[in-house]
Amino acid sequence: MQYPQAFPPAPGPPPRRTGIGWWLAGCGCLGLVGVFIVAVVVLAVVGATLSSDGGRPGSGPSTADRPVDPAVAEHLATFARERDRYYQLATELDGNPAAPLVADPARFQRLEENAKDPQLSRFSAQTVAHHAGLYRAELEKRVEAARKRRVNRTGSVTEGIVDQAGDGFIDIRWDAASACPASKRKGWQTSGCVTKGDALTVHLRPESEYHAEWARRMVVLHELAHVYQRADRRTFEDRRGRVDRLLARGLFQGSEEKMADCYALTHEDRWSLSDQYVETGYGYVCNRSERRAIRRWAARIDAPLPR
Repeated sequence: MQYPQAFPPAPGPPPRRTGIGWWLAGCGCLGLVGVFIVAVVVLAVVGATLSSDGGRPGSGPSTADRPVDPAVAEHLATFARERDRYYQLATELDGNPAAPLVADPARFQRLEENAKDPQLSRFSAQTVAHHAGLYRAELEKRVEAARKRRVNRTGSVTEGIVDQAGDGFIDIRWDAASACPASKRKGWQTSGCVTKGDALTVHLRPESEYHAEWARRMVVLHELAHVYQRADRRTFEDRRGRVDRLLARGLFQGSEEKMADCYALTHEDRWSLSDQYVETGYGYVCNRSERRAIRRWAARIDAPLPR
């Protein structure tokens, strides 16, 4: 409910001035100038702090300004020497299909990445240098062994093919009867293999047990294809190589054994896995399209394949 006013309202007290704006106005110009001087001084001090510390107040010296630990530097110098020697040895593997199995470049590249860490500790630096020395010594040993194997000492067909394929880096032994698993097919025997623990050695039966040269050649080429398949996989971090992509497409009936047969057939330009006396392989003769795929694959991994 509202009531009419009988008298005009009495004037109230003037509004109370509060806040920094009113305080500055009440203090006069001298006070205002004083505040600005204080503000300028504060800004100058802050600016000097920022400029002297790279724009990050309160931060310490940068990593680049920190002194290098002499022990870390010594280990990295050792690593550099081992790395240079390693790559010098690796030049003997240029164009060799077995190179990824012999040198395992991805493994050494991981060492190089670790060595680049700016926060590398003494222990980590020592570990990097130590492993570089181990890898170099391992490669050096394999290079020396390959140089000795480059001569076909037995004069056999199979050793000649293996020596030519791997330039001595792939070994051959005629001990398939003991080194290879027995065949699961009734009436068949295992004529060769590459074991899981040693991808650089081909195991065959003595040449005298093969009734014809074409059979010897087909068997050794089949086993070399397995060496190349493993080398192909070794070049990839997830160990899934081009060979796996070919098999996933359904080529060679999805079988790496039949792919190995196809490599041997393509190499020898044969269209049969048998003659009137004996049969070898896994019963599938690859077609022209698959042979073209074999040729492309072989070219990518430097596997020898006559035109």
